[in-house]
Amino acid sequence: MIDQVRLRVSEVLRAAIQQAINHAEISLDIIPDIVFSPTKNPEHGDIATPIAMSLSKTAKMPPRQIAGIIVNHLANDPLIRQVEIAGPGFINLFISEDCLYKTLEHIIHQGEGYGRSQDGARKRILVEFVSANPTGPLNIVSGRAAAVGDVLVNLLNVANYDAIREFYVNDAGKQVERLGASIDVRYRQLLGGEELKIPEDGYHGEYLIDIARLIVESEGDQYLQLDEAARIDKFKDIGIQRLLDGQKSTLKRFGVEFDVWTSEQVIRDTKKPEQIIEIFTKKKLLYEAEGAIWFQMTEFGDDKDCVVIKSDGEFTYFVPDAAYHRDKFDRGFDLLIDILGPDHQGHIVHLDHLINALGYSADRFEGLVVQQVNLVHQDGSRVEMSKRKGHLYTLNQLIDELAETVGEQFAVDVARYFFLNRTNNSHLDFDVKLAVTRANDNPSFYVQYAHARCCSIFREMKDRNIDQLPINQVDLNLLTVDEEAQIIKKMAGYPGVILNAAEEREPYRVPNYLYELSSHFHTFYNKFRVLDMDHPDLTQSRLVLVRCVQIVISNGLKLLGISAPEKM
Repeated sequence: MIDQVRLRVSEVLRAAIQQAINHAEISLDIIPDIVFSPTKNPEHGDIATPIAMSLSKTAKMPPRQIAGIIVNHLANDPLIRQVEIAGPGFINLFISEDCLYKTLEHIIHQGEGYGRSQDGARKRILVEFVSANPTGPLNIVSGRAAAVGDVLVNLLNVANYDAIREFYVNDAGKQVERLGASIDVRYRQLLGGEELKIPEDGYHGEYLIDIARLIVESEGDQYLQLDEAARIDKFKDIGIQRLLDGQKSTLKRFGVEFDVWTSEQVIRDTKKPEQIIEIFTKKKLLYEAEGAIWFQMTEFGDDKDCVVIKSDGEFTYFVPDAAYHRDKFDRGFDLLIDILGPDHQGHIVHLDHLINALGYSADRFEGLVVQQVNLVHQDGSRVEMSKRKGHLYTLNQLIDELAETVGEQFAVDVARYFFLNRTNNSHLDFDVKLAVTRANDNPSFYVQYAHARCCSIFREMKDRNIDQLPINQVDLNLLTVDEEAQIIKKMAGYPGVILNAAEEREPYRVPNYLYELSSHFHTFYNKFRVLDMDHPDLTQSRLVLVRCVQIVISNGLKLLGISAPEKM
């Protein structure tokens, strides 16, 4: 609704500027796009535009003088209640109450569809995220990536894109060979080889002892009959499957289910990396030096070339990664979005170059980084994590710890909210003490409590035998207090928030918005009565307002994968 308002106001302002040009009051060849921003203080209007300052240099006039000329030519429009010139030349506009009331009608009529748009035009987008190596349980950094990726797909689909979730299983290469070797040591330790040690570059986590114990319990010592290479290869496959099953189970518990799981080993088995080498060879982008094959990364703006085939004939990770992204394009996606961990910024740049070298447009790939999560326990201590060293704090452990205090469902809700309410590229301190606090200080509960309050009002309405009238029978002009107007204005901006969060790949905008809307609602609730038996018409008007708040918060929480409780 607010976007429609801005479009209409933009047309009115553009017409006013054209009138000023026609009267030779302003000298311009073209009228630039008119941009708007919300005002910092409601007393200064609902939206503001710096268009007068933008025109100052071209028109060779002071911004406030230009603003005055534009305002003088503004046609009377029922949308605009009042106009003011502020500061160096801002034009502040106050939107009419009738427009605000139409927002309520719009929300009621659209219901669960409020916030949807048609901007995406069904463009196909593949969002790859988490993609943790199957060498251990999912940690809390993967949990943050899971929340961000999952919500980004929801946002894109609400904006009318055709987006799907994909997990790339890195089940090939040296890291899984080290996994097999580490399980082999644990297996032999359980069968009498206590003196054996995990290789320095192996995986030291105790979770591998559990896997080795299951192997011993089900298969006994029969694998000791195999030579070491065959045994490690067998344990590699067993370890990958068990750990991947565990990752899938954790993700499902966390409310994230992927549409597609793609295996690196399958990519390799189908010779797709060899096809990449053939393509780059034909394009004369490879050369031999120091016994290895190099890719001319410098041809694409990098500061150095990179090895793609090592002296032992093994591919570096660049080749299967290039093959995997080519496979994605072959599946017909218009845009690829990779959500990667905090140590992958350089890899995104390299992927850009590789994809460009394959002949794909640079605007068909986006790499996003989700930054580190530091867990802060209730006693203030921090968790240092290293999968190799066995220092892990898993996503399951986090949910378990939260669930001990707030229950399973709220544990997932709180974890998702905390992972989402900061920008992707900001480090996050996950404060467990705050997360289990059942008070307004906890932003997740603060938003959910606003929804629960709405629901409690309608339960009380039924208990008092009050029937809610259809909105076309309600006098919305009775919503006259400032707190009501602020709620309506905030709700009018919801579709724009959702679209911007999708287009800018910034899911954090949604929990922040819901918190602000909830704050407005809690303030209103604490100051005014909704169910007022002495003023039945006002009661009906405020019930419409509450129903709209309920709809918007419910829609937003659904996008975040967070429950909208009716009681708390």
